[in-house]
Amino acid sequence: MTAEPGPVSLTAAPALVIGEAIVDVLTGADGVRRSRPGGSPANVALGLARLGHPVRLATRIGRDGPGRALHAHLREGGVEVTPGSFTDDATATATARLDAAGGAHYTFDITWDLPPDALGGPAPAHVHTGSIATALAPGADRVFAAARAARAAATLSYDPNIRPALLAGPDRERPRVERLIALSDVVKASEEDLG
Repeated sequence: MTAEPGPVSLTAAPALVIGEAIVDVLTGADGVRRSRPGGSPANVALGLARLGHPVRLATRIGRDGPGRALHAHLREGGVEVTPGSFTDDATATATARLDAAGGAHYTFDITWDLPPDALGGPAPAHVHTGSIATALAPGADRVFAAARAARAAATLSYDPNIRPALLAGPDRERPRVERLIALSDVVKASEEDLG
């Protein structure tokens, strides 16, 4: 007698998101500054948690006031920040200024270097990465190595989320983006990313 396979629980498979968690600072046309939790990978981790997936975020968060607020936001959203993700450096910020037409212009204050012990924990069934974490040295190489190593047992999704203000130029960045695309099962790209 052969047992029928049971239903597969998509929410039981752990996910690992690797990338930045930052504080978005928006200065509106009225001159008022507002701070919000942000970072493309952090937002993906929150989305996965809201869908019921156990999710860990390997990132870099300062032990300062903004970092504590960011960590609390992630924890309240169901995201486990890996223990090695905390640093004594300042929490990264992205300051957006809106022009008269409503277009955003960004200034980043970020040092991206994924601490080696941020990647500890159980093997994930899925890994997601992208954005600044895959573009900014010196951490981008560590993120690529982690994504390549995870491919043996996990699916991989990648969101380039190109940020021209942080990049060395299209000719230098294209090979980096293409090598991550080649590893990935799913690529989420916007019109701007493809431009």
